[in-house]
Amino acid sequence: MSASNTRFAAVLGAANFLVCAAVGTVLLLVTGSEGQTVQSVSATDPVTAGTSTGNESPPPATGIYPSTPTPVGDDYETVTAPDGFSTVVPRGWRSEPKNPGSFQANDPADESHYVRYGATEASGDLVKTHVDAEKSAATRLSGLHRVRMDRTDVRGNEAVDWEFTWESSTEGTRHVRAIYWRTGGVEYFVYVSALDSAWQPMPELLTTMVGQSRP
Repeated sequence: MSASNTRFAAVLGAANFLVCAAVGTVLLLVTGSEGQTVQSVSATDPVTAGTSTGNESPPPATGIYPSTPTPVGDDYETVTAPDGFSTVVPRGWRSEPKNPGSFQANDPADESHYVRYGATEASGDLVKTHVDAEKSAATRLSGLHRVRMDRTDVRGNEAVDWEFTWESSTEGTRHVRAIYWRTGGVEYFVYVSALDSAWQPMPELLTTMVGQSRP
């Protein structure tokens, strides 16, 4: 190979590397149908290095947030929050104010397992707001590891699906997943948290709470 061809091959290889690196920086994974789009955000830029816990949730399903909620029976009761927000919690889980505009309901059988829900004024870009919140949380929660930070939608409204684990010094690994969505200048959310070892019922509970929520 001539010297000029060698230089051309080197330049081409370097350009290809840069393109691949740029694609890897922000992984866009678009799936779903029927109005629900899931898009991974900064999937290659975790807050801290981490490994799979073995109890991670499956990818968000399509069509899990219907416009008309299906009945949930006597196992749940309706709760409310500011700005016209309502959802359901398991019957017997007593709700108490947590922060302005938000509430927490604990499992009476084990108060380390709980849900949160509420509303606050929407401000800034939805994804950036929660990427910044993740960075802030990483300074307070030891070993925070992102499972997902996905764009999705709730009944046609822009939303983020954020799931992570962190290490509690007293309880061990905790697992959290929350859906945040915006409409009418307000950001609404539903949030579930449990010990990682008892995580399995929580994704279904989150789906029920978001599906039964309004607006």
